[in-house]
Amino acid sequence: MPLPRTAYFGVLSLVLAAFPGTLSAQGTWPADLSRLVVAGDSISAGVQNFSLEQDQQIHGYASVLAQQAGVPLTLPLVPYPGAPNTLELTSLNPITIVPVPGTLPAIPRVNPCEQPTNVSVPGVTLGQALTIKPSPTSSTNPVQQWANIVLGFPNPFGVLAGCKITPTAPATEIEQAVALNPTAVITWLGNNDVLVPAMIGQLSLMTPWDDFAVQYAALLKDLSQTHASLLTANIPDVTLVPFFTPVPALAAQFNLPVSTVASALHVGQNDFLRPTAVPIAAAILQTHSGSLPALCPAPGALQLLTPVVPCVLSASDAATIRETVDEYNLAIAIESAWYGAPTVDIHALIENLSQNGYKADGRLLTTAMLGGLFSLDGVHPSNTGYGIIANAFIDTMNTWWGTNIKRANINEIAAHDPLRPPIRLNKQP
Repeated sequence: MPLPRTAYFGVLSLVLAAFPGTLSAQGTWPADLSRLVVAGDSISAGVQNFSLEQDQQIHGYASVLAQQAGVPLTLPLVPYPGAPNTLELTSLNPITIVPVPGTLPAIPRVNPCEQPTNVSVPGVTLGQALTIKPSPTSSTNPVQQWANIVLGFPNPFGVLAGCKITPTAPATEIEQAVALNPTAVITWLGNNDVLVPAMIGQLSLMTPWDDFAVQYAALLKDLSQTHASLLTANIPDVTLVPFFTPVPALAAQFNLPVSTVASALHVGQNDFLRPTAVPIAAAILQTHSGSLPALCPAPGALQLLTPVVPCVLSASDAATIRETVDEYNLAIAIESAWYGAPTVDIHALIENLSQNGYKADGRLLTTAMLGGLFSLDGVHPSNTGYGIIANAFIDTMNTWWGTNIKRANINEIAAHDPLRPPIRLNKQP
């Protein structure tokens, strides 16, 4: 149940102390994974390189987890080149990342007649997961387009694909998750409530905290009616993803003092640069001339939302983003405890990876761009990153649900990861 904002602070330890058995009380113990359902956003959908595409989807953390657990999980598979077109690296000096050519077929699903049990819709905020439905009306909104692909087949668009079905009314991803009568539900939502505003530089679009708390309570209330075992995850510090380049990291690339770089670019030493600002900054540092503009072209798929973004994420805005993430995570912790859902601490995981990296297949992989843990969009994990996240989920499930799922072999995943450094050019991941 949602509480007033002031009531949340200081109450988490009281709730956990008052309900010590709650975390294992939801559903059966050990948990029954025979009908596993996943409801989330792009990370739960297995997006890489800003694209929902079948050869990438199968490496998402949810698919790895299901494979390790030996349970089925049906994905809404999207054919190459993906939705939108996946990215490829065409140059290392300068780093150049572009969409691959090609067009999706009229039926943008490999398996349009199968009902997904991973109903995660890329791009959704928490509120949109509760409200957005597939719509036959043409839309340029990327979230609506993703919802149509994920949620629209087999119903209500299955007739167009020749599916032998009885058409039903459109449903949200949470409504579909409930209708699937799951025995276990993984839900990881809330990332886009802060991430997308941070990426496009419009922090006023971050979901107000009290709205987020109410929506999260509604999410778990809806899912709890299934009597399934529920598992949630919290939100990472989104300023740590390689989409944002810290000024000290840029200075290290050019072997210059941070103060020199900050002065040349007229930015703060603790500021961050968005992707399209980095080559401009590099040219300034190399030629000792020019200035960093206020606005830069929106990178990649963000052009679907806005043509330009601020070149710089200021340290003060980054602090506001981190504060918002902390507040969201407090709401997630309280509501999850209330509904008996253990929470995977992704916030701590990403912070640890940012500080220490991850040694796999004889290499130290990092969260830097092309460091091996994130894909070419600087936001979504690589195969290896997804494997690490899958193990975090598996560890939490084994601890709280009494399961005995074997962890994924990260060395093996990294050895075959096309984004494992050094990356070969013109090789589609």
